[in-house]
Amino acid sequence: MMDKWINNNTISKILALAVAIMLWGMVHLDTGTPSSTLTVSYNNKIIDNVAIQASGLDESKYVLSTMDTDHVKMEVRGQRSVLTTFFADNYQAKLNLSGLGAGTKTLPLEPDLPDGVELVSMTPNRVTVTIEEKQTKSFNVSILPKGNPDAGLQLGKPVITPQTVKVTLPKSQLNTVTVVQGAVNTDGISEKFEQKRVKLKAYNKKGQELTGAVIEPSTVAVEIPVTQQAKSVPVKIVYSGELPDGLALSKVNANVKEAAVYASQDVLSSLSSYVTATLDLSQFTEAGTRTVQANLAAPSGSDKIEPGSIQIQVTVVPSNEVTDTERTLSGIPIVLQGAGDGANATVTAPAGKTMDVTVKGPQDLVNNLTNDDVSLVANISGLSAGQHEVTLKVGLPKYITQIGNASQLKATVNIEGPSTPAVTNPNSENESNPSGGDKGQERPQEGQGNQGGNSDANTGDNAAAEDKTSPHNGAESSVTGTSEGSQP
Repeated sequence: MMDKWINNNTISKILALAVAIMLWGMVHLDTGTPSSTLTVSYNNKIIDNVAIQASGLDESKYVLSTMDTDHVKMEVRGQRSVLTTFFADNYQAKLNLSGLGAGTKTLPLEPDLPDGVELVSMTPNRVTVTIEEKQTKSFNVSILPKGNPDAGLQLGKPVITPQTVKVTLPKSQLNTVTVVQGAVNTDGISEKFEQKRVKLKAYNKKGQELTGAVIEPSTVAVEIPVTQQAKSVPVKIVYSGELPDGLALSKVNANVKEAAVYASQDVLSSLSSYVTATLDLSQFTEAGTRTVQANLAAPSGSDKIEPGSIQIQVTVVPSNEVTDTERTLSGIPIVLQGAGDGANATVTAPAGKTMDVTVKGPQDLVNNLTNDDVSLVANISGLSAGQHEVTLKVGLPKYITQIGNASQLKATVNIEGPSTPAVTNPNSENESNPSGGDKGQERPQEGQGNQGGNSDANTGDNAAAEDKTSPHNGAESSVTGTSEGSQP
């Protein structure tokens, strides 16, 4: 029955019409407003200074030493919304160096753009590069200490492990390496310096670091010995000021006999035999015993002196309660002074060019005198060529006087060549003395006051000074007393 319906031509046409009506209805069922067409805007944009990124080079053997440019300019196109999303850093020009060896080559660049952006043009689109082969060379390592150790200490020679390293650079740069060096901070160290890892850098002759250098190993271990540079020297008391009339210095006793001077080896080797502490006598206005503090004078060029000051016990008594003591110092050298330009002067008598000097004064000062505290000066200024007998000028520390007639101290001097009068005044009370102590102050004869009277070198006459602080017998001291201004 169904077969008849299907095979009937009229029935088939009716079914086809019904299906067509259903399909038309489905298409036109939505009665809403049809959607409008979307308009898309495209723009061009110029990107300056796009970086060139090189890759693929075998950096274990080669280095890209030069490239005629490292940036390009790109013109790109894309939707406005896309172009405004990206910055210049999102654009690159790639340079492929894979498989290349040493030499100079011109190679194409490949743009690397963000999604949604297309290239319009790239300038330049090729680049010329030079590739160099790396070379390796061994260098000795040096260490540069920066800073100063504690005062009185000196750095020794650094001990470096290992002593040599290998430096890898392009040949053109390797030939410029002059030093491979590490720096260590030694400021304020007080004992042996040790540092296990000191970073190394390679430098050329201009002191510029070669930043591309590969150093193996890149660090070394460093030890620097530290030695103490100090010298113990005696402490000598020098005097300033005056005691009042009627008082005498009876006892001077310092709590320190030696001080340590810290300095470089050159300074220590040139130090004289003592350091000084100045005792101001004007602070003592009455008899009695007082302990005062006095600073030690650090020698020129020294780092420090320890201790920096000393305690001095001073006993002052009435002048009529003490007496003097005597002593003879042997072998005082005779010093020539005032020779003219071009003159050659020598002492011919006494043959040993030395003389003995007998002095008196407070026991503590006299007992601690040394030959450095006494001077004998032959002033030959104004003398012509030939042989002359010259009266010697005696230089003594303060409160020490010479016993005997100063005019009897004479030396024979032979002068060869011209002699020009010296500028110095032979009668000057403050004449410089090369032997130390207050050498310019001449002392009166025995029995006269000892406040710095002047003994004339030419006449032998003695100018007696007012007896204000003449010290006497019974003084005791653990250090030497000399006049103010005595220096090591």
